[in-house]
Amino acid sequence: MAFRTLGKLLLTALGVSLLAGAGQLGVAFGFGIVRFSGAFTGEGVNQWPAQLAWVGWLAANAAVAGAVGAERLARRATPLISSDRQAAVAAGAALGAMVVAPLGMQSARAADVSAVAPVWAVAVGALLGAVAGGGAALAILMRPPLLWNMAVVAGLVWFLALASVAPSLNDTGPLRAVRLGVWEPSWLDPAVADRLCLLGLPVAALLAGACTGGLARRRGQATPVGALTGLAGPALLAGAYLAAGPGADTDEYQATPYYGALLAVVTGGLGSAAAAMLRWPLIERPVERATAMLRWPLNKRPVERATTTPAAATETAMDAKVDPAALTTGNPVPAARPRPVAAEDEADPGTAADDSVPDAAPPAPRRRSLFRRSRSRPDPTGEPTAEVRLPAQDEEFVDWVAGLGKPMPNNEPNPESARRSLRSIGRHHAD
Repeated sequence: MAFRTLGKLLLTALGVSLLAGAGQLGVAFGFGIVRFSGAFTGEGVNQWPAQLAWVGWLAANAAVAGAVGAERLARRATPLISSDRQAAVAAGAALGAMVVAPLGMQSARAADVSAVAPVWAVAVGALLGAVAGGGAALAILMRPPLLWNMAVVAGLVWFLALASVAPSLNDTGPLRAVRLGVWEPSWLDPAVADRLCLLGLPVAALLAGACTGGLARRRGQATPVGALTGLAGPALLAGAYLAAGPGADTDEYQATPYYGALLAVVTGGLGSAAAAMLRWPLIERPVERATAMLRWPLNKRPVERATTTPAAATETAMDAKVDPAALTTGNPVPAARPRPVAAEDEADPGTAADDSVPDAAPPAPRRRSLFRRSRSRPDPTGEPTAEVRLPAQDEEFVDWVAGLGKPMPNNEPNPESARRSLRSIGRHHAD
């Protein structure tokens, strides 16, 4: 059963990563984001490493997607707790992400690159990206909060790419190539796009790291995990640029986003570390909030003083059992000591008088029976009123029930005559 479950997880990781890699590469080819056809010589020599950066990043994202799909499936059966299973799933996801290599190699046959062989360059770039994605997948399986930053950075990169090619979709000429993580529409000057890239990538990584670090802290994750969440997404981006290289020295077409991606790793880590480690009033842990609530002083109410109105004084005297005349002086109400409550079948304790009322006579001891023929009801002022008599029918029923518990005399000739019967009395039906 364990091998069968592991086989399902491996097949899921392999299939999801394969579909993710092929799907992303198809979207990139369809919108002209990645173009392997044409001549990459002369002034366009640095456009080739920009395309290789896309290949490596797409393969890494595919591996992460495969691992996440397998982890979601494992939640229903057996969670991926052991490190062996996590490593196996990450390896399966990396293997499926290598589908980017043959698909890219097929298109790279039409490329004209003077420095390297384009087919093998694409294969090596996809292989390095899949390996980096496998490592990122293993890190996600071990520390799930790292996925948040990867998802945010991946969504941002795809948004910048689609926003860059959207204005040129209606043009009749060839589509303009787009660099990884750079917003460069057709109407924007390339120099301005380079400056925005050098500033935009670090700032975006800083904000993404701060958001994911704060989210990890709010959900009660460990502080080191929250501090490292900002490194996950920029690390994949920087790994793709490191695999492609900074390009030639002829221009800064590839060097600007290359150094911007490296700087984004630093700013992303700083943002998550600041959000996870520093004390922020808006980002408070639930444990700290609960501790603060428990430390809140609960008994800081001021001393209540009695009112001077006669009705209020009488009501306060009834509750505290003190003299109403003492309440009109404006002094604090003295605390009355609670009296013990007597049980139903025991005598009320009359030995101790109420301490709140001086010179009070102790109440006479009395016993409460289970069946009482009369009950005293207090009036609104608290004084007992006259006893309420029960009806004759109920009184007779109470006498009959009370007689059942009496011992039957042995010298009676007919013991059954000593008992009473409800059927012998017709007053119940007469009433």
